[in-house]
Amino acid sequence: MEMLRSGLTNKTKTTLVAIFLFGLLTADAESVRICVWEGSKRPSIENYKGKYRGQLSFARWGGKYLIINTMDVEEYLFGVIGKEMEKSWPFEALKAQAVCSRTLIYYYKEMAIKKKLPYDVSGTIYHQVYGGVSSENENIVRAVEETANLVLAGQNDENGYNIVPSFFHACCGGHTNSASGAWGGRYPLLEGVEDPYCEGSPFYTWQRILTRDDLKSILGFDVSTVRVSEFNGNKRAVNLEFQGMRGKKIITAENFRMMTINGSTTFKSSKSLPSTMFTITQRGDSFIFDGKGYGHGVGLCQWGARKMAEQGNNFVEILKHYFPNLRLVSLETSGTTGK
Repeated sequence: MEMLRSGLTNKTKTTLVAIFLFGLLTADAESVRICVWEGSKRPSIENYKGKYRGQLSFARWGGKYLIINTMDVEEYLFGVIGKEMEKSWPFEALKAQAVCSRTLIYYYKEMAIKKKLPYDVSGTIYHQVYGGVSSENENIVRAVEETANLVLAGQNDENGYNIVPSFFHACCGGHTNSASGAWGGRYPLLEGVEDPYCEGSPFYTWQRILTRDDLKSILGFDVSTVRVSEFNGNKRAVNLEFQGMRGKKIITAENFRMMTINGSTTFKSSKSLPSTMFTITQRGDSFIFDGKGYGHGVGLCQWGARKMAEQGNNFVEILKHYFPNLRLVSLETSGTTGK
């Protein structure tokens, strides 16, 4: 059994074991800290009692008040899965989502330690959406319990395992994206794969029309032409070139996509771009974005996972399709994080 290099404190022993070699291991409770509210004025914590499992506490950080919900990781997942995937979806898809969400929380915990943050995750799309007890149901609890302690990992140079962030998105549009293609950097184990399963799902294809006025509102300057100046190997735009009276400006497609939501948390608006898998055609003062997919495209395609489950695939087969370079392993923890 090899030690997992997760960045957890010395008070926590974490071991990963390939499940097909050694079977499942029992894990003691591991806690997670979720920021469920932040603001400039201190709220009444009484307003939040009963909405979440675990304990609630105040924190002051970065000039803001925070409400932190501290609880067991597995129980935290009860409030995540139903917000990140439809509760009514096939059970094996819910189990695949549970493994991805569990893997991510340990990854985010590691990042929080490195950054010395007062919490591990927020309850928003910038980490994982967390709805507390109102998001739970029997199927979700079962999906978490039946995959208890299972995470996705990659083998390191010392024949051990490292947790690899198992990102997910709504719809890939026929081909998932590599993590490097989405955000740059080196993620050799998170490559894109062909995906026939999400065809016909919502957002498999879409079209958005942005006018010059729309672009000025988004970018703050007049634009005469727009083109994709670079695509990656997974059929997604990497950089966009905006030409105007002041010359040209290059903006990454992902950054521009995020700019189009204008402070919202959804890309369902007629003026937002659901993904970076698009081409651009200009027609007069309008720019037509013909695209496919919803989200960054990395990792698990949720609509594809749904179709795979409907066709009889189990959660292990679903995860193997979207993460062919990773292994499903069991996470054993003991002790506390000291937080």
